[in-house]
Amino acid sequence: MAKEITLGHEGRLKIKAGIDKAADAVRPTLGAVGMAAMIDWEGLDPVVSDDGVTILKSLDFKDKYENMGLKMLRKAAVRTSTEGGDGTATTTVLTQAIVNEAFKEIAEDSSRIQEVKTRLENGLKEVLVELSKQKRDVSMEDIEKIATISSLDPEVAKLISEVIKEVGVNGVVTVERGSKIGYTAEVVKGARFDRGIISPYFINNPETEQCVLENPFIFLVDRKISINEQIKSVMESIGKAGNKSILIIADDVDGLALASLIKSNKTVAYVNAQGQQVQGTYDIACVKNPYTASRSKDFLADMAALTGATVVSEEAGMRLDNTTIKELGQAEKVVVTKDTCTIIGGKSSEALKDRISAIKAKIDGTTSDYEKGMLEERLACLEGGIGVIRVGTYTDTDFHPKKLKFDNAVNATQAALQEGILPGGGVALFDVAKRTEDSIFRNALTTPIQQMIKNAGMKELMAEAFSKDTGFDFKTKQGVNMFDAGIIDPFKVTRLALESAVAIASSLITCETIIVNEPEPAK
Repeated sequence: MAKEITLGHEGRLKIKAGIDKAADAVRPTLGAVGMAAMIDWEGLDPVVSDDGVTILKSLDFKDKYENMGLKMLRKAAVRTSTEGGDGTATTTVLTQAIVNEAFKEIAEDSSRIQEVKTRLENGLKEVLVELSKQKRDVSMEDIEKIATISSLDPEVAKLISEVIKEVGVNGVVTVERGSKIGYTAEVVKGARFDRGIISPYFINNPETEQCVLENPFIFLVDRKISINEQIKSVMESIGKAGNKSILIIADDVDGLALASLIKSNKTVAYVNAQGQQVQGTYDIACVKNPYTASRSKDFLADMAALTGATVVSEEAGMRLDNTTIKELGQAEKVVVTKDTCTIIGGKSSEALKDRISAIKAKIDGTTSDYEKGMLEERLACLEGGIGVIRVGTYTDTDFHPKKLKFDNAVNATQAALQEGILPGGGVALFDVAKRTEDSIFRNALTTPIQQMIKNAGMKELMAEAFSKDTGFDFKTKQGVNMFDAGIIDPFKVTRLALESAVAIASSLITCETIIVNEPEPAK
């Protein structure tokens, strides 16, 4: 296809137009009194959402330059949402503001581009240092406040607070569809470990980039799987059982074995020898053992106790090609991302209690702090539960925005627990702006609070109304101490928003050549 090239500031302005158009659609949702957007989804009822990522994902511009700007902004919002769980509207507003300020600096003199890029990088470091001076650690009493700010729903916040208090600060909380209308929660046996999916071909939920397995078999192996014959027996065995869902944990899975598993997966279509397009019939996820040497054996034994599986061990003289369903464990659900694997509701064996007792005895008997830390980590994996929040609705149209609300609130709460909290309502950024010498950040950091004032239908407030911890509650229309009022933001979310905004601005101002496909001639 023929390409169209635009050079210099003209091309950058075309992309900026897409950022502005997309950001203007998200800006009204910012803050506690922000409004919502109604989105037309093909084949579904209109969706009403105040989530920035949902709005950005629904947009698609005819102009190819504007669409590039939209995609850049969407990527920034998705990163904040994925890693921080909230702050998508803040990311959008800050990105637009910092891009605008950077463009003002280079509009008349493009020779200053590298200077402005350096200012953006140095300014970001200074702003984060100033913000870190304002942050506080999170107490258990703050959890419900944080969840309320994110979800704007006290019922949702209370449920999340109860679950997190039960599973602990480092506990795992998942959100899924419920069979009954309303919200319910429980804590089930399960574990999460830091090892992601081996191949992206196993991902069966592209929107969240996850592989989700329902009631899967658990196959534990203490070696590498490379040959197709090694897995043929076990795959045929679960195929006959009727439940073609399996999680494989091994030292590695590669070669013909991996190719065969990918080919058998439901997410992959291929052309057979007869020239027909064929779809796989299995739900599969392959994950590497996160440990090596003796720790890898302990990990497999722990997972076996948790899921009721038997480790197919080479040392024990067990052959992979003889494995059947008898050696497999089971779980209610498994969720695998690019970084983590979560096993929920393992069908634990009688050995689990003995395993927990043995680990506790080792903890009491060891004098090594390192060894004690490793044992306590294993104990938490076996003893600790996973919080499961179930959301029941009448239709898919109702379910997706409600699930998103829970996901955002859970992630925002966990982000706050990780890196601390700041005064919310745009106050932290506004306070830093007053002390910042660089005009780019001095102007851009006040944008979120100005947008919240606009969304609340108010005239501009005096700067004196805002200080280090004091701001404005837009619901009650009163000045308050933000921490005391529970109007707080996770430091991690604010950091991610700023980093994404600066990254986009730096990338855009340093683009001198913009290349797009030429528009197709009208038929």
